[in-house]
Formats: sequence, structure tokens, C-alpha cells
Amino acid sequence: MSKYVGLLTAAGLACLPMMSSAAAPTLTEVLGASGVTLDGYISGGYTYGFNSDPGIGAGIPDLQFRQFDGNSDSFDLNQAAFTLAKLPAQGAGALVNVIAGEDAKVLNAAYGDGGDNINVTQAYLQYATGGLTVIGGRFVTLAGAEVINDTQNANISRGLLFTNVQPLVHTGVRASYKMGGATLYGGLSNAGFGGLAFVPGYVAPAFNPLGPDADPQKTIELGFSLAPSAKSSFSLVGYQSSDSTIPVEETLIDAVFSVQASDTLQVVLNADYRVSKPDAAGVDDQKVWGIAAYGNLKLSDKTRGSLRVEYVDISDSFALGVLGGSADTDAQSYTLTLGHKVANNLELLGEVRYDMAGDDVIVDGTTLEDNQGSVAIKAIYKF
Repeated sequence: MSKYVGLLTAAGLACLPMMSSAAAPTLTEVLGASGVTLDGYISGGYTYGFNSDPGIGAGIPDLQFRQFDGNSDSFDLNQAAFTLAKLPAQGAGALVNVIAGEDAKVLNAAYGDGGDNINVTQAYLQYATGGLTVIGGRFVTLAGAEVINDTQNANISRGLLFTNVQPLVHTGVRASYKMGGATLYGGLSNAGFGGLAFVPGYVAPAFNPLGPDADPQKTIELGFSLAPSAKSSFSLVGYQSSDSTIPVEETLIDAVFSVQASDTLQVVLNADYRVSKPDAAGVDDQKVWGIAAYGNLKLSDKTRGSLRVEYVDISDSFALGVLGGSADTDAQSYTLTLGHKVANNLELLGEVRYDMAGDDVIVDGTTLEDNQGSVAIKAIYKF
């Protein structure tokens, strides 16, 4: 009997490591059991602009029209980010999204919130009941086809409409109501929604909808989205803001249409119209409209390509006159990006881009030109 007891004891001891390994849950499993999700990513790369380094100074990118990829001949850690969230379909929840790196400096500076390389991009509470969801805190905008999150864009660089015309984030409250394939949106946030105008090389007055509001005016957000089928969607959103501290009134209308034209081709269109009305003698209203078209092609299970074509027209820009151009100008941009997954969670991207302006407002060393070109590479790792 003792022989069998010894054998069973030895077998049991041999199984202990396997039992211990199987019984030890991962952090994702522990959080998931509580309805909490945790994910993140790291992105970084190198951009080279063919125009001579202008050396304009801090706060103004080497590459004009650019936001997150404005440094020329530079290796950059663009974003190191994580998102921690518990957002149940019904009841209370919350989300926190933090980004560190060069892009965080742009996010902070865009709203007069300093130049730190750590940014709390989103942090909000949520309550959902039936088809109604209400969030309060800091959250990303509804406008635009491109987003802050590096993993959710087809291209390395951001387009002309991104931040130049569109806002980035808002601080306030937003309600959405879903009924069938449609969702209605309404929100109220701090005055001023950033990205004053499409002005190459120009630093706009610092709106700060992130911190305490300096005046009683607020930004009104109204919009809706439709998903007629699993392969198509359309959204229309409008923002209206008045800020007496600058002072200026702003109106933005943004539309995005997306369709999966085939198993391998997606087409996206984004159109914007924005009016800025400065309350200053002798300064005309500034009108900006633009359109961006994207063709995203799946070349294989691991390789993809994206072509972005954009056009923006601006009227009555005082800042452009200061830079040497006329008060009316336009700009075009052509971007080709290739991406290849070297692993399930690691993608390498390469990009070629060429921009043109209607006036000589693009800095090239000590002179002004009407064009600029650039190449870039980037790696994105998700975890």
C-alpha cells in the first residue's frame, strides 16, 4: 500500500507546477472578470522633409500644415498610450486614456495647456440606460475621419483638416441616443474648440477648453450618425462656439462618409466648413472649407496601402498676409502610405507625402516656397 501511496504522492507533486500555472490568471483576465479593459500601444518613427530646416522656433513645426509629425530629420517617440475602461452597456462606468511622447506636447499646446509630454487625452464618467448614454469629463471630438490614436489611422501623417480645421477634444458633457442604425448626439463643453484656422506656420490664439472656462460662453455640439448597412456609414456634426476672451465666434460643420466598396477596398470622404468671426474692427470673417478622400486597399493578409488626397481653401486670413501670402489661398496634399504587419501586434509603415499651397507661405530655410515634400517611417506595437 505504501508503494502506491508514494507513487500517487509523487504524481501529485509533479502536477503542482502545472496546476499552479493554470490557476494563475493574467492581468487581462483579472480585469476582464470585473468588466474592466486595459490596452495600449507604442508608436515611433522618423520623418524627413526635403525643404531646408527653417529653425522657426519652439511651438512651430519644421514641416508646415503638420501637427503630430512636424519635426524634420528627427527620430521621435510619438505616442506611448494606455486606456483603462469599464463601460458597461447599462449602468455606470468610466474611461481613462493617457498619452505620453511628442504628440502629447502638441495636444497640450493646442489648447494652451502647456508643453508637457504627458497628456490626459480622455477621462470621463459614463451612465447608460436603454438607448441613452451620457458622458461627462474630457473626451475626443466627433469631427473628422482621422483620430488622435495612432493605431486607428490609415496614414502616418495627419491630414490638412486634422487640428487645422477640426477640434481634438472637449471638456463638458455629451449625450447620445441610439435607435436602430441611427445615433443622435448633443453636447455642451467649454468655450473654444481649438485649431483656429488653416494657417501654415501660424500659432493660433490659445483656446483652453480643457481647464476652467474663462467666460460663460460654451461650445454647442449637435450631430447624428447612420449605419445603413454593415459596409457603410455617414455622420454629420456641427459645433458652435463663442469666446469673449479672444474674442471670436466659431462655427464648424463636419461630414464623414465611409463605404466598404469591395472585400479589399474601403473609400472614406471627409468634408469641413468652418467660419471664424473675430470681434475686431477691420478684420473680416475667415472662411475655411476642405475635403479629404481616402482609398484604403488590402493588398494581402499582412500588407495594406492607403492613398489620401486633400484640398483646403481659406478666405480672408489676416495671419496669411503677415506670412507674406495673400489673405486668400488654398492648399493640396497627396499622401501614399504602405503598412506591413511583421507580427500580429507589430506594424511597420512607410509614407511619401507632397504638399502644395496657392501662395509662397511654406518656409524653406530663409525663404518662402509654395511646396514641400517628405518621407516617413513608423512602427506601431499594440499590447
